[in-house]
Amino acid sequence: MELSAPGKVRCDRAHPKCGRCARLGYGCIYQGRKRHRAAQADLPRQLSELQDRLAQAEAILRTSSTPATTGPFPPQDDLSWPPVPPPEPLGEHERLMQRLQSYATLPMDRSFEGFDLLTNLAEDIPDFWGTIDPSLTSDALPLHPIDTPPLPTPLGSNYLLTGGTVASNFRDSLFSATPEADELVSFQDLAILHRNFFDVFYPVLPIVSKPRFQREWAQDPTSPRIRGLSYSIALIGTTISQRYAHLQPACYSSARKYVEVCERDDDETYLMCLNTFQALLFVVRYELTKNHFVRAWMTLGRAVTLAQILDLHHMDAGSFHQTNLSRHMSSSETGLPDIQDPVSLEEMRRSFWALYIFESYASVRIGRPCTLEEDKLRILLPSLGELNEGFVPCPMPFLCEPAKLSGISNLSSYAAVTIMVKLARLCYEHVGILSRGATDSGFWDRHYRLVKTINDYTATFQGHLGAKAVRESPLAFSLHLNLCATHIHLHEAAIRKVEEQELPKLVAAESRKCSTAAAFKILGAIRMNWPVQRSEHDHFTLQATFIGWPISMALSTLSRNVTSGVDSTPICVVDSLRLLRAALDQVEEPDGYWHKASATAVAALMKWDQQQGGLGAIERDNVA
Repeated sequence: MELSAPGKVRCDRAHPKCGRCARLGYGCIYQGRKRHRAAQADLPRQLSELQDRLAQAEAILRTSSTPATTGPFPPQDDLSWPPVPPPEPLGEHERLMQRLQSYATLPMDRSFEGFDLLTNLAEDIPDFWGTIDPSLTSDALPLHPIDTPPLPTPLGSNYLLTGGTVASNFRDSLFSATPEADELVSFQDLAILHRNFFDVFYPVLPIVSKPRFQREWAQDPTSPRIRGLSYSIALIGTTISQRYAHLQPACYSSARKYVEVCERDDDETYLMCLNTFQALLFVVRYELTKNHFVRAWMTLGRAVTLAQILDLHHMDAGSFHQTNLSRHMSSSETGLPDIQDPVSLEEMRRSFWALYIFESYASVRIGRPCTLEEDKLRILLPSLGELNEGFVPCPMPFLCEPAKLSGISNLSSYAAVTIMVKLARLCYEHVGILSRGATDSGFWDRHYRLVKTINDYTATFQGHLGAKAVRESPLAFSLHLNLCATHIHLHEAAIRKVEEQELPKLVAAESRKCSTAAAFKILGAIRMNWPVQRSEHDHFTLQATFIGWPISMALSTLSRNVTSGVDSTPICVVDSLRLLRAALDQVEEPDGYWHKASATAVAALMKWDQQQGGLGAIERDNVA
């Protein structure tokens, strides 16, 4: 439309003359459209016809090649291209039509059979420009939308039609983000990574019901809460297989993206969800494994807050059941599990205790106090058994009820690790008081009380500390090593206290004996599980940084026995230090945190090697 006056007036498409121009007194040159605008109700039929005609054109292209050519097109020397006219400014509508036409047509000879069909495809596109969303205008379209595959889903390419209704707020958040990360992880790769987790890693972190996850993933794959959990599980699956390590950035980005989508949900349905909470836990586990401790602490803060909002730390109190029962009665879309289902309740318990374990470990590494206090937790310890339809929970006490734990014969490795973490926290608190104040009058009372408590719990753990359990279970392996490290931490503090108070050395003799014995127990477990050939499924790979502390503690303890004299240092101690140093190399990089913490022990070993005239270095190279 051309105007005789400055400015532009939107045409109202009235025939035979533009009504708005006539009303405003402007001159108007208006050319009618070749085709009348299609009715909105007729849109699906015309789109279907357009797809059929495009398929016919592609069939013609495939069948029209000559025997001399290698493809559906004639040789390039036969092509005669029409002269290209100089470009003219295009309006918004014309640019969109040209873009759509470029997707449907291919450059070819004008005499080629079927060319007219291809060039005229765009003419049948309905004229819906006046009602289309502004975010889908030609300027807002991606540059290469034809190269963008659909999001992977177990329901196939038509999941948007069969996967259920997608909330508008989620749809806006999803498609406003860049889809590159999702595109890098195909549905086949996701399925393989899920299998990696459930087949290999699941015994280490048994917090998700596999049947429940697979059912929800199949029923509603577009939901952000199940997509967040899906990518976070896949993220852990990448850590145990170097073949899929290149997918870690994509899985990590997608997992965090969908968690944030859940957090931005207007009615908080997606946020108040066990899947979102579990997704955060898997992200934390990955960040701890990769030694991103500041980032992990920030993610832990979100997970702790969500656990408090869901009231998980009081879930076995009567008020929890009353509150969540009312939630279920008021809305069936809260995302909370069925509080009458024992598998769902056990998932919630195990997920919370994973949070407890991760926060305890991260607090040591980053030097921040924990927020979850054992004495205020009203949630039962995790039960023994697999999370499937046949799960029957065992009666378990609270963590703050040690007297009830002594008679439990069916304690799971996961529950034992949870209790061990409590003991480690008590020891760190005990030693922290010693480091903060020189006049710690209650040190020895706490020390002997903790010695008795740890010995009592060690007797409860005996079923998980045997050689068979330590060889077969990565959780039992980690339990054994960290329990021994807790013993060392406690007794090393007593040795320092004796030196500070200038007490007789005989007072520290018992602590030295216990500390050295615990270090050799760590060494024995490492020697028993030392991989002949490094595997993606061995205990060192699965536990990674979570066994760095006990290895470092054993190194520091045994290094006291390294002296400058050849005859005064047993060769077994030197060999033990070499094996421990090699084990530390298995779980972190040479410049890692626990390498730095045990630098004094490694320096003592290197000094001993130098004093032996190079003999020690030769023996070190021969250590398996």
